[in-house]
Amino acid sequence: MALLAGLGACSSSPGQSGGQGGKAGASGKGGGGGSTTLPTDAGCNMGAPSSSYVLIDDMETTNHGPIELAMGITSPLTPGYWYNSGANYFPDAGIDMSTPPQMSFAFSAIPTPTTTLCGKASAHAARQSCVLNGLYDTCGVGFEFAQTPDDAGVAPSNAGVGGAGDGGPSIPRATIPFDISRYKAMTFWGMTTTPDSTTGSMQVKVQFPDTDTDPRGEICNGGGGNTSKCYNSYANFFKFTTSWQQFTVKLDAGGDGGAAPSDGISIDPSWGYQGAQWIPTQVYGVNWQAQRNETPDAGPPLMTDIWIDDVYFIE
Repeated sequence: MALLAGLGACSSSPGQSGGQGGKAGASGKGGGGGSTTLPTDAGCNMGAPSSSYVLIDDMETTNHGPIELAMGITSPLTPGYWYNSGANYFPDAGIDMSTPPQMSFAFSAIPTPTTTLCGKASAHAARQSCVLNGLYDTCGVGFEFAQTPDDAGVAPSNAGVGGAGDGGPSIPRATIPFDISRYKAMTFWGMTTTPDSTTGSMQVKVQFPDTDTDPRGEICNGGGGNTSKCYNSYANFFKFTTSWQQFTVKLDAGGDGGAAPSDGISIDPSWGYQGAQWIPTQVYGVNWQAQRNETPDAGPPLMTDIWIDDVYFIE
């Protein structure tokens, strides 16, 4: 897999910082917590390739992964896959309130193809819609960075495109912590078709599970089976609207007891393991999540529809 260190035929304007702009045809309105405004061209000029933007995935090469990021992923490691999660799932009754169905994630065609960074054409995106009924029900989509053959010893050469992840047959591989410390931010495009009728937006949490907040690290759960304090990962919140917008989150948690910047990441102080440290060298992946914060008797089910496109690291 070729190394995609930035965008072909795109360069970043000197001194331009990461932030939020619009896709072609988008409104360019602010996207909520943690973002700052950029010109709609995201500071790009046509010209020489840029080392500022490192492509993670544009959702155009396969139906569900592996992700396109290759930097730092060498044999025996392989790139990770996209997955979906959340909502209520009752396999015995054949009821799944998720689209695409859980364990069968696939990229979705964008009804009207759009453009992203430096005028790049986009025809597909990661999409997940759910019907959320219970208090704190969630709906999400995400990916993991790197995998390694598990104890079964399946060689990476046997795990080709379509060979693993939610949309393919099971191949024994394990996700490992991955080093993203070289990057200062992550940028992506997002939209929803299910905004709140009052605010005109839907709140989406973008989080980065690491070894302190994911039970696989055996820190938040103390190495045991109780995961009630896990999953409170370092994150920020964004307001998706019905127009495609670019959002940027800084990979900055404050450090040394300092407060994270408004466009950085932090854990929720109201629940979960509060001793978690941000460990950028030990990150499993990224996920986007919507949540219902009302009890079932407080109103009708919450409909959520999350669209994510063209995800990049910023160096």
